[in-house]
Amino acid sequence: MKKFLIAALLALLPAVASAQVVTKLPIYLQNNLGNVVDLGNGPLEIRVVQGAAQLFTSQGSGVGTAAASTALTLTATPAVPPIVGGFITCNAPTNCTIPANTTVTAFNGTTGVTLSAASTITAVQVNWGAACPASVGNVAPVMEVQANVGADIPLFTQARICGASQYSAGASVVPFAIGAH
Repeated sequence: MKKFLIAALLALLPAVASAQVVTKLPIYLQNNLGNVVDLGNGPLEIRVVQGAAQLFTSQGSGVGTAAASTALTLTATPAVPPIVGGFITCNAPTNCTIPANTTVTAFNGTTGVTLSAASTITAVQVNWGAACPASVGNVAPVMEVQANVGADIPLFTQARICGASQYSAGASVVPFAIGAH
């Protein structure tokens, strides 16, 4: 009886495993107007399945203070504002404690930032993920890589990852968590 039950379970195993397959849809990056696609927060691995693309990060920074709370006050309105959902980190560990994977949950448009976790920051620089630009026209990317078909590009960054096909006809890419394939 035990052998029969084990055989029945093993026969069902492939059906159960195939039900857990996740389909990843490609994102097509167009070069018509230098449009940019927001691929989300890193770290991500990008698989190019067709064409070629440029991948770059979008981030901003500012000096701020938080007294063991989720309220961060910046010293000035940032030129590149934080995006809600983007990661935020300390530029240097001195006088700054932001828990891992802390994100921006709100930004008031000037100097007020709400964090997802209580942090202690004493007038030091913090870095955050920023919205991808609408086009690549005058963008000076923080990091840029050229991605071609067959490439799996791991981007070990917590910044926002953007993609464009400024110098080619476009690309289909599949973003996924690093190590998820």
